[in-house]
Amino acid sequence: MAPAESSPALSPSPVAAPRANLLVGILRRFGWLIVVAVIGIGGAIFAAHRDSSGNITQGGSLQISSLQVGDCFNPKDIHATQAEEVDAKRCDETHQFEMMAIAAMPAGRYPTEADFESFVQATCVPAFADYVGIAYDASKLDVYWYFPLQDGWDAGDRTIQCAVYDPLDSSLVGSLRGAAR
Repeated sequence: MAPAESSPALSPSPVAAPRANLLVGILRRFGWLIVVAVIGIGGAIFAAHRDSSGNITQGGSLQISSLQVGDCFNPKDIHATQAEEVDAKRCDETHQFEMMAIAAMPAGRYPTEADFESFVQATCVPAFADYVGIAYDASKLDVYWYFPLQDGWDAGDRTIQCAVYDPLDSSLVGSLRGAAR
């Protein structure tokens, strides 16, 4: 029997192997740059943007800690027990919530739920009347708030952020500032 000849299509090409190895080496060495660039570009595209006055000009992801009084937004997941970001919106776009007050609790032990609620009653409810233009008890609107978790509190975050919303209408358009409703 004659030895089988190898097919040229199955034998490795001496020219192709170094190119493949070179490409693999470059990707291994610099592939992380591609990942970082994609994340950075994606973050820039999907992040909220503000103008020089601080108004949201383009909606997108925004850290809750970056919310300012007057910002309109939707929670990423209204049923989540923890959140770090919201979907910021221009107030002339459909939204659910509008930030109306930001205050800091005094230092001390981590507050109980009753402590948080008491602080909100003493701070956010009066701010509601100033912001909306009608007393909280006379309004059809309600208050929603964000508070720091234990880890954040231990790191020094005492911020309570209070938002106004309409429990009967999750498709608000326009600001609730001065709405008197």
